[in-house]
Amino acid sequence: MKHSTCPCCRGSDLEDFFTIRNAPTQSLVTIKDRDVALAIPRQDIVLTFCNGCGFIFNSEFDTSIDYYTQGYEDQQGFSPTFVKFITGVTERFIDRYDIRQKQVVEIGCGKGDFIRLMSKLGDNKGVGIDPAWVPGRGEDAPNVRFIKEFYSSAHGDIEADCITCRHTMEHIHDTIGIMKTVRASCRDARPVLFFEVPSIVRILDIQAFWDIFYEHCSYFGPGAFARLFRKAGFEVLDMYLEYDKQYLFLEARPVSEPSDIIHPLEESIDELREKTRVFAEKMAVQLGEWTERLKGYKAAGKKVVVWGGGSKSVGFLTQFADLGVIEHVVDINPHMQGNFIPCIGIQYSGPDFLKEYNPDVVIVMNSVYMEEIRHSLAERGLHPEMVGL
Repeated sequence: MKHSTCPCCRGSDLEDFFTIRNAPTQSLVTIKDRDVALAIPRQDIVLTFCNGCGFIFNSEFDTSIDYYTQGYEDQQGFSPTFVKFITGVTERFIDRYDIRQKQVVEIGCGKGDFIRLMSKLGDNKGVGIDPAWVPGRGEDAPNVRFIKEFYSSAHGDIEADCITCRHTMEHIHDTIGIMKTVRASCRDARPVLFFEVPSIVRILDIQAFWDIFYEHCSYFGPGAFARLFRKAGFEVLDMYLEYDKQYLFLEARPVSEPSDIIHPLEESIDELREKTRVFAEKMAVQLGEWTERLKGYKAAGKKVVVWGGGSKSVGFLTQFADLGVIEHVVDINPHMQGNFIPCIGIQYSGPDFLKEYNPDVVIVMNSVYMEEIRHSLAERGLHPEMVGL
C-alpha cells in the first residue's frame, strides 16, 4: 500500500525520486537456516520527498510486518572505536545538562547498552523500552530496568528528567504520532530530549545506497528533524553531526508556546530537494562503477569479503549478490556470526575465519572502522587491499 501523506506534516505534496526494487524486508533479523533466510519477502523501497517539510520516507513501507520481535540484532558495542565515540558524546551531553542522579527513559533501547552507559556515567536511574531487548545481554546495572514493549502512551506516566532515543526514529513510520506521544508524556515537566538518527544529507551527498534498506522507513536531514520537533511542541536546543557526519544528534525541551528558533545546521526544503535530484542522477553512475569494480575482482580471481554485517551489508549486497563475487561477510558481533543474511543466504563469519580464507580484498561497510579493522587483519597476518564505504 502506497502512503499518500507525509508522516511528519501530514501534507500531500509528495514526489518519488528513487526506487530500490525487490529489497529484503528484513536485514537485521537473526536466522540460523539458509532456506528460511532466502525465503524472507522482498518489496520495493520508494524514497519520497515531502515538499511541505523536507522529510524523506519510503512511501511503500509495509507497517504490518513484525520487524523487531523475531531476533532483531543491532548491537554496536563490540567495537572499541564505537565505544570510544559514544562514551565521549554521552559524557559531553551529561555535562551540558547536568544529567546526574536523574531519571532517564530510553525509547528503543535495543539491548540496553546506552541506557546502562547513561546510568553509569551520571549515576542515573534508567528505564529502557524496546520489544527487541534481550535479558542477560550486557553487564548488570542495578539502577536500570527494562520494559520489553513498543513505546506508547501507556508509558507516559514514567517520570523522566531526560528522554533519549537513538537510532529508533528512522524505524518509525508515524513520526509525528510518536513525537506527540512523547510530548504528552512530558505534561508539566521539562525533560531534556537527546535524539539521534542517521543523516540523509550524507547519504544523498555521497550516494550511500548501502545505507538505504527496508527497516529504515524514515530519513531525516537537520531541517526536517527540527521541524518535526517544533511541530510536536518542542524547542530545539542544539543539533550537530558526528561520526564522519553519519549521525545527526538533536537536543530539545518541551515548550508551552510554538518555537520559531531555527538552528544554523538546518538546510532549507529547496536545498534538500536539489540534493535528491542530484542523488537520483548520480546513482546510476555509482552503481555502475561498483559493478565494474566487482566484475574486475572476479575476472582477476580475487577473493573478496565484506566486513560489517547487518543493514549496510544487506543494502550493499542487494545490488550485487547476483554477480557471485562476494561469498563471505565478516562481523565482530558474536550474536551475528553463524546467522544467514536475509534474501542473500551468505552466512556471517567471525574475523578468525579470514586467517584460513586469506582474502585479497576487504570491503569495509563503514570507513570509520578502517584502522580498527586494518589492525585486526594485521594481527592475523593479513594485509589485503581495503576499500572503505
